[in-house]
Amino acid sequence: MITEMNVDGVTSYRSKSTLSPTNKTSLIYGLNGAGKSTISEFLYNQSAPRFAKCSLKTSQPCEILVYNQSFLNDYFYEEDNLKGIFTLSKENKVALQQIEAETKELEKHLAAQQENSKLAADNATKLDQEKTKASGKVWEIKTNFSGGDRVLEFCLESLKRTELLFQHIIGLPLPENAPGYTVDDLKAEASSIEGEGAAPFTKIPTLSAGWLSIEGDSLWSKIIVGSQEGSVAEFITKAGNSDWVKQGLQYISDHKDPQTCPFCQQETITKNIIDSIRQVFDEAYEQDVKQLESVKTRYEALTSSLNLQDISNSPLASKEVVEAWSIVCEALKASIRENILHIGNKIKSPSTPVVLTDTQSAVDTINELVGGLNEHIEAHNDKLANKKKTRDDIRSRFWMLMRWDYDQTISAYTHSASDLKVEASEISQEATKINTDVTASNGKLATIRKQTVNIEESIENINTGLVEIGIDGFSVVPHGENFYRVSRATDQVNAFHSLSEGEKTVISFLYFMELCKGQKTATAVPQAKVVVIDDPISSLSHLYVFNIGQLIKKYFINDDLYKQVFVLTHSLYFFYELTHTNHKARADTQHLFRVFKNTNGSSVVPMKYEEIQNDYHSYWSIIKDQASPPVLIANCMRNIVEYFFNFVQKKDFNNVFQKPALSTDKFATFYRYMNRESHSLGQNIFDIKEFDHDVFKDGLRLIFEECGYSEHYQAMSK
Repeated sequence: MITEMNVDGVTSYRSKSTLSPTNKTSLIYGLNGAGKSTISEFLYNQSAPRFAKCSLKTSQPCEILVYNQSFLNDYFYEEDNLKGIFTLSKENKVALQQIEAETKELEKHLAAQQENSKLAADNATKLDQEKTKASGKVWEIKTNFSGGDRVLEFCLESLKRTELLFQHIIGLPLPENAPGYTVDDLKAEASSIEGEGAAPFTKIPTLSAGWLSIEGDSLWSKIIVGSQEGSVAEFITKAGNSDWVKQGLQYISDHKDPQTCPFCQQETITKNIIDSIRQVFDEAYEQDVKQLESVKTRYEALTSSLNLQDISNSPLASKEVVEAWSIVCEALKASIRENILHIGNKIKSPSTPVVLTDTQSAVDTINELVGGLNEHIEAHNDKLANKKKTRDDIRSRFWMLMRWDYDQTISAYTHSASDLKVEASEISQEATKINTDVTASNGKLATIRKQTVNIEESIENINTGLVEIGIDGFSVVPHGENFYRVSRATDQVNAFHSLSEGEKTVISFLYFMELCKGQKTATAVPQAKVVVIDDPISSLSHLYVFNIGQLIKKYFINDDLYKQVFVLTHSLYFFYELTHTNHKARADTQHLFRVFKNTNGSSVVPMKYEEIQNDYHSYWSIIKDQASPPVLIANCMRNIVEYFFNFVQKKDFNNVFQKPALSTDKFATFYRYMNRESHSLGQNIFDIKEFDHDVFKDGLRLIFEECGYSEHYQAMSK
């Protein structure tokens, strides 16, 4: 049966309107022009282009049979011959038993098919849910990197849709090990080749330390004491104070004898002693001292020109490199300062050996750091010169990192999807088997039915129905092989077109009833049937309306042959006649809907039973308002008359117009409108110039007064 119907984008349905019936019968009420026929037209021809935005969901395969204007056009107005309806011959009991048994088998297969379809749908839903959950998680990549600084947004080119990004990342292999870089590393690399700051860097020169040979000179360990000859030299050597004695010479005068000792301040220094002392500090001594001073000057000159570049602001130097650079540079400077102090001390005390700090290791460390930085600089400059290659490399490493970071999500999805796909394959295999069984059962049924069907029974049923309603001026007769035609007693060739609108409706509806019971072809296999009846009384007089209503209730609403029945009508009293008066029975078996149209278009909404009486009252409100459109006022007056006299009072009001009060020329237009056979929108042509609100209102009042319901009229007119 139909579980959901969506009508959208056609005629006056500007937005989607949904019906979700769960009971067997759906009664749909709406004024002419509200949009009822659009529903039946959609069900009659779902594949029509104009219904492209409409949709239908069913719980099982079913045949939808629609009685509407298109049905009449296709079967009666455009064809001279009616197509035969094939029904089973009741005489062949064996065949009937075989068909009944095989039909039960078919129903089992169809039930299995329906269950299989449900399993397939559930499986697809689960797979979709898993995919939605996983793709929603990895979509974080897009939201994280296409906003903010957007440095890595180029990695998402052509991947800015959920499905594309998800398929891309699950198609990537998982790296064997965690990538040795971070998103920040990639951002820094990308920033270095893009924007205003993207410029090549100059390599840092290595440190050429010319002072290293000085630090290893043997002069620093040499004990410089002068000559060792003579008693004074022997004494000085023995005392080990040559540096002290040498310093004292500067306080001795060559022209005074004797003179005061600069150390003990006694006049103990004679010219002979001075000469002996000076002989100790001979030319060789002086040369060594001068060499010390020369080396000091050279060392200071070489180290003072040392220019250690600040790399702390270099984007290519890591924090660790900057820190190591700072430490080793400070250590080198400290060592040089210390060595200069040692050299000064050596000059002051030439006899005292000194050891200079070897700065070779510091220089080597600095040059190693420079070498590493220069490699980065060279790589940076190469990347800058080959931007496309660099961007491609960054993009590749970016997705390797994302694949690693989102592996938990991807692995969970892949595992679940794999299990669900295995399950889907099993369901599909079972579906193939079930479909084979369904095809086999359909084939058996078609073979048996072909041997036992006929069209005579449908002819008999249609003609019997005509007689029961009281029509005996025409009948249906066989015409050629598998066709009918309408025949009058005079046997006109095209008798259908000579019938009145009411007679056409009756015979077409009886034909439709037989069509629903039978099949269109001899080999057709019956399916679950859904019946749709659109305004079958629009062109009927009161004489036939009751009969049609009873036929619908007996042969459609109350017949288990049909899985579902939809009846659409503009007639409030007909709608009321088809509804169950018992609340529980109505709740269990029927759905009531209303189609209405306003400035926003047509819509279908649920309707309560109590609203039927409210609509009758609303008709009275409309006719009391002279601002209402003339066509609407006249239409509502007729609805009031039909509802009250035909069904509430169960009387025919036609004879009331024979009374003098209503037979005058004044009420001719009113009479013509109230009694015209056709009440469908297309056939109710109304000339606004003929409408006089006061005359129509007087005519309505006289109808109630002449029939003895003056009090009802007065009550409703207040």
